[in-house]
Formats: sequence, C-alpha cells, structure tokens
Amino acid sequence: MGIRQRNLLLICLICPLLSLAQKGGPVVFTVDKDTVWGAEFERVFSKNNRNPDKKPSIEELQEYEDLYVKFKLKVKEAYRLGMDTNADYKKELAGYRKQLAQPYLTDKTVTEKLVEEAYERSKYEVDASNLMIYLSPVASPEDTLAAWKRINHWRDLIVSGKYSFEQLTRDSSTDEHGKKEAGRLGYFTVFNMIYPFETQAYNTPVGEVSQPFRTQYGYHLLKVHDKRPARGEVQVAHILIRINNEAEYDTMKPRIDAIYQKLQQGEKWEDLVFKYSEDFNTRERGGTLNWIKSIGGNVPADFREAAFALKDGEFSKPVKTELGWHIIYRKEHRPNPSFEDSKEAIKMKITRDSRSELNRSAVLARVKKENDYKINQKNWNTYIANIDSSAINGQSWIIPDALRADSTLFTIGKKKFNYGAFNIYVQQNPARNVNAKQHVERLFAKYADDMNLTYEESILEQKYDDFKYLMQEYRDGILLFELTNDMVWTKATEDTTGLKEFFAAHQQNYQWQQRAGIRIYTCNSAKTEKKLMKGLKKNISDADLKAKLNKKDPLALKIQQKIIEHGRDSAMDAQEWTVGLHTFTDAGNPTVLRIDSLIAPGPKTLKEAMGPATSDYQKYLEDQWIQELKGRYKVVINPNALSQLFQGKP
Repeated sequence: MGIRQRNLLLICLICPLLSLAQKGGPVVFTVDKDTVWGAEFERVFSKNNRNPDKKPSIEELQEYEDLYVKFKLKVKEAYRLGMDTNADYKKELAGYRKQLAQPYLTDKTVTEKLVEEAYERSKYEVDASNLMIYLSPVASPEDTLAAWKRINHWRDLIVSGKYSFEQLTRDSSTDEHGKKEAGRLGYFTVFNMIYPFETQAYNTPVGEVSQPFRTQYGYHLLKVHDKRPARGEVQVAHILIRINNEAEYDTMKPRIDAIYQKLQQGEKWEDLVFKYSEDFNTRERGGTLNWIKSIGGNVPADFREAAFALKDGEFSKPVKTELGWHIIYRKEHRPNPSFEDSKEAIKMKITRDSRSELNRSAVLARVKKENDYKINQKNWNTYIANIDSSAINGQSWIIPDALRADSTLFTIGKKKFNYGAFNIYVQQNPARNVNAKQHVERLFAKYADDMNLTYEESILEQKYDDFKYLMQEYRDGILLFELTNDMVWTKATEDTTGLKEFFAAHQQNYQWQQRAGIRIYTCNSAKTEKKLMKGLKKNISDADLKAKLNKKDPLALKIQQKIIEHGRDSAMDAQEWTVGLHTFTDAGNPTVLRIDSLIAPGPKTLKEAMGPATSDYQKYLEDQWIQELKGRYKVVINPNALSQLFQGKP
C-alpha cells in the first residue's frame, strides 16, 4: 500500500462522512442545508471508538464533533468545486469500489472450509519433487489426450522401477528447474504453491508418487520425500561484520572470530553488539531482528537454517552469507499461531490464491439464482451453429449475418445481453490452433459468469446498506484527500515564499542548543586507553592510532566523529563541555571524549529545521483554511445534542 493509499485510508477511518443521511435522534449540527443527525453521528463515532462497550464522555464526543465538522466543511467545498466530476477521481473511486465489493462477492461457507483446510495444512511442511509436461490451458482434445497418456506412461516406468523419478525428470521434464535440480523443490507449506499442486503434495504419502494431475501449467507427477511439523518462527539477534566484495570474507574473518571468542569467554552479548556490530539498524536493540519464518521471506538460507538449528539461549559459530559474517543468538521460538489468531490472515491469502475459484463458483451459483439468470437456448443454438473456423481470428473475424441480429443470448434480472456485445467479446479473445466452436463455448461460459458477477456488483448499494454507506465514505474520503493535498500538504512544500515567511515569523521555535564537534574513542581495556592517551597527546592521527592499536586485536579501538547537540545524548551531557580530552566509562568500556570545538546556541536555518517547520506550516495553512470555510458555510451546532447520545451504554 502506497503513501497515498495509507493517507486516504486514515482519512476514511478517522472521519467517515455519511452524506446519505441517517435520520433519527437529535440534530447534532448543520452545515448550510446538510444535517447530521444523532443516529448518523453515533454510527460513525462507534466505528472508530476503541471502547465500544462503554459510553463515551462528553469530552470525547466534543473532540470528534470538531473533527466531523471540519471534515464536512472540506468535503462540501470539494463538491462545490466540482471535484467529483473529475475523470481521475471517477477512475480511482472505481478501483476502490472493486476492492470493497469483494467481501460481498464471497461465499462464507466455502471460505470457512477453505480456511480450516489451509490451517490444518499449515501445521506441516512438505519436501517434494515435480515432473511436468507443459500443456496449454486451451489445448485441443487430441493434445490433451496425448499428454495424459504420456504422463501415465512415465508414472508406470517410475513405479515399475525401470526409471527413477529423478532420472526421468532430468531427461524428460518440460520444467527447466526440473531438469537442473531433478525436480527437487525443497520444503514448502500452504500457499507456497498453486492450489492443485499443494493439494496433491499434502495428500500423497511420503515416499510415494502421486497420480497424474493437471494444473494451469500442464500435467504433473509429484514425489513426496518428507513431511515435517511446521517449525514456526524464531526471533534472533545477530552481530554483523559487513563485506563489500568477495576478498573481504577472508580479511574480516579474524574480526568475527575475535568477537566469537569473547562470547565464549563470557562477555555480554549486548555489549559486544553495541561495540562491534555493523548492522546499525539493530545495534541499539541488541541486534534483535524481526521474527523469521521457517519458509519464505528474504532471509538468506544459510542464516535461516543456522537460526533454526540453535536452541533458545544459544549463539552460533560465525555464519557466512552474502551480507557478510554473522554470529546469531537465538532468543525465542514460537509455534504456528492458533486457528483464531491466524484465520483472518488466511482469509486474505485465499482471496489472492487459485483456490478462490471454488469460492467464485459458489458465489456464481447463488447470484445466478437470486438475480434470475436465464439463457435463451434457442438463440444460443443459432449462435453456435453459425460459428466457423474464422471465429478465432480476433478483429479480422467477419461476423456472419445471422449473428448480427439484436437477439438476446441471456438475461440477468431485467437486463438483456445480446449477440452484439458477445461478438465484440469473441473478437477481443482470439486463439490459435484450437477448435472454433469449443473456443466460443468456453468464451460464452466465461462471459456469462463475468456478466453475472458484474451485475451483482452493480446492485450492491441496493442490496446492502453497509456497502452503500462504505462507498459514500470512500467517495468523500478521496475528495477530501485531493482537496487537502492541494490546499495544505502540497502547498506547504511548494510555496517556498510562504514557508520562508512563516519560518521567519516563528524563528524562536527553531533554535539550536549548544553543540560540540567531537571524537569518541572507545577502548576495550585500560591498557588500550593508556596507549591511546599517549598517542593523542603526541597528536598522532586517528588513522595511525587505529592501525597501531588494532594490529594485534581488531577490537581494541573504535573511533567515531560527529557533531552533537546538548540534551540529545545523556552520556555526552554528563561530561564537562570544554575543548580538550575527557575520560569516562561507557557501557563498561574505557572511553575518551575529545571535544574539538564548541558551537554556541543560535537559530537554525530553514534547511536545518525543514521537517518540523514544514509540519508547523501545514497546520497553520489548515487552520486558516478552516476559518475561511466557516465564513463560506454556516455551521450551527446543537449544544444539547451530545448529551442525548449513547443512552443505551453503561
């Protein structure tokens, strides 16, 4: 989901505006002639209330009322400007409508069965190999039969022992991966493969070869090598020494070995991470990474297997990956989530998976019945009788005169679907080397199914109030996003003159505290610190000091150079802020702080304060805009309305 989508979703969730009035209860407020009733206000507030079982306080309702009034004002302005007639707006709204309609085009019973099946399969991981004959989804009956006979012959050869699965795969599979790897796929789990393949993998016993089966890619044989319980997830921390090229693996090996030796000698993990790890995103939290799944994700395979081979509380020997050298510390393992915790995620995956076709079939059966779908068999018989081989030629198909009549192929509700529209569909879906009549029959089945779903989607507002309200929220939400973007967000970044004037008028809010240009020398021992101090007093360069002190021990000295601001770093704040050398202990390490220069407090430049200044300017622009809208549209708030709401709540 992009930034634009996230912002729009946030707008819709925080301030849903139901222009479709829900009358009932007191009038809460009006904006010109638009009235917000108590029933509507209760509904939209409850949608975003974190404590739905508890009666909200007057303060909470007043805060939301203020947001809701502002939302109403902005959207009213968007409609006044005619933004709802913009072509891009209509296209974007249509895209969101497609997404929002999906739950209403789903069969709940089928979904529940698929969710349960997927959860049971998620408990295991399967190691299998694949032997395949490619076959087009629209292959002729002759080609299909030939492929079917061939895959069955292959299975007979394997089962009889004349050929091994691996040998036949290398010699005959049409899958390039199969030829290279003897078909070996490694371990996979639910949703990693297309649904028919997954089903065969889970239903075939270990050590056996499946019966031939077909997918969209052709015919397959599948050999199952192993099934193991799902390994769940592990959370690990790591110490990383990065490499930039192949040669650095050898040059950096002594450094990772030295860190590993310190771990074996009992030094604290967190201290070593902070001192030496070059994963700067995780160093501050002890090297801790996100949870790692047993299968999938972008974690290097060597890293993953090393992590799962450990027990909780153990650390690994140095592990080599494409990123560099790691030491992995396994913190915690957790098994697969429970059914209740995982079912919503599984539902989402099902909608993007080939098994959703089962759901689609069930929905089609329902909507065809509800919407009175009827085929005009006589007209269809006439249509197919006039199809010849030229019908697969696409736009160059010369439509027979008999098919140019305005005859009805089928009806859905009161809507008729005639020859003409289907003729265009046939022209838009050409084919090669197929039987024309069979091709057109397949197209008709798909066309009729698509039209049934399209018709059902078109009447969702009439059938479901929730969908009607949801669409209005998105309709207004997109308008609000566009207008706010023009009036506030983009304006704040593009109106450089206005931003400069605002910054100058509020310069007192953007000030530097005292700053210092510093170098921090972190030593691994008092002995190293003593040698360092001698070198610093002799004005030996940092590069020479590091080379000399790290010659025998690559972890002896670490040097950082930066500018810090007072109040930002407690360890630095605790030192005396005077130019010169200062010694202290940080995380158990002897440390030398060298303050090279002090910079007095003073104003920041606009470039230095660009982030907070732009944010403040956006708020200023929005406040000014709201006042302008209140001058254009009369807002009348009923002061007694909020106390009359949510009377049924404790």
